Amino acid sequence: MSAIAIKTYLEADVAREVARIARAQGRSESSLIADAVRATLAKGSEAVARAAAETQARRLNRIEQRLDKLFRDQALMKESLLLFVRVWLEHNPMLEDAVADSAAASAEARFERFLDLAAQTLARGGAERLHEAAFANQDEGQDAETMA
Repeated sequence: MSAIAIKTYLEADVAREVARIARAQGRSESSLIADAVRATLAKGSEAVARAAAETQARRLNRIEQRLDKLFRDQALMKESLLLFVRVWLEHNPMLEDAVADSAAASAEARFERFLDLAAQTLARGGAERLHEAAFANQDEGQDAETMA
């Protein structure tokens, strides 16, 4: 490997210390300075790698905290829905046999409309919230019924 000459300026006491250590080790001043520069550069790259690893760890911790919050929110929503269904089932009376078939047909038709609405909302990319679309469709349906 070829060496390139670089002129460096050192303070007098530093230059004397470099010369003393080089004589004591039986080396040239240039090789001693080159080794010191290599060590400094290696230490700098280790520090950069360490700082990058710490930054990455902090980012991963923030992502993990967000995921934990999402999981907690999702569990809360699930429990709320289950509680609503339980209370609804406990406090709504059974249907009479005479209207049970028509109620089941009506429920089936409403559920099919809900599935169609959900599919349309998802097909549009979900940019519009499902409940907003449902209320918009409900208002349109009421307007059509009013006109008829």
